[in-house]
Amino acid sequence: MNLLLLAAEEGPNNPILPATNEIIWGAISFFLLMVVLTKVAYPPVRKAMEERTAKIQSEFDAADKVQAEAAELKADYEAKLAEAKTEAARIIDEAREQAEAVRKERLAALEAELAERKAQAEIDLAAARERALAETRSQLAGLAVGAAERIVEDSLDEARYAKLVDNFIDRVGSQN
Repeated sequence: MNLLLLAAEEGPNNPILPATNEIIWGAISFFLLMVVLTKVAYPPVRKAMEERTAKIQSEFDAADKVQAEAAELKADYEAKLAEAKTEAARIIDEAREQAEAVRKERLAALEAELAERKAQAEIDLAAARERALAETRSQLAGLAVGAAERIVEDSLDEARYAKLVDNFIDRVGSQN
């Protein structure tokens, strides 16, 4: 029962609104805590936040710097790659030109050798023709003398024989 009396003495109990003295002591505690935190805790927290902000900003600046360096390195790499490609193309062109020059040089040498061989073959052919013609003349002269002896049936003297052979050879030579 004591509890009932105690509850009746306190007055009506509002579950939403606390007692007035609790509100006053809570407000005083809150403002005191606010003043203490503002004077004691807030400056180090603010300093730590500013330091962190500065650190983050410096990290962003460093990242921007690294990114700029990376872009510069990439541009250098691309320039060197383009230069290497240009150099490779130049080397290939030089090799092609050298190969073409060697091909032309060898072709010219082969053509000169072919012309030389052709000239030598013509000389050999002319010499063979002359030999054949001389051999044919000598055989023809022998046949002509034999035929003439049989036709005339008497021996010709040497001077007349030579003249007859020369005339015959000249006529045969002029006909061919």
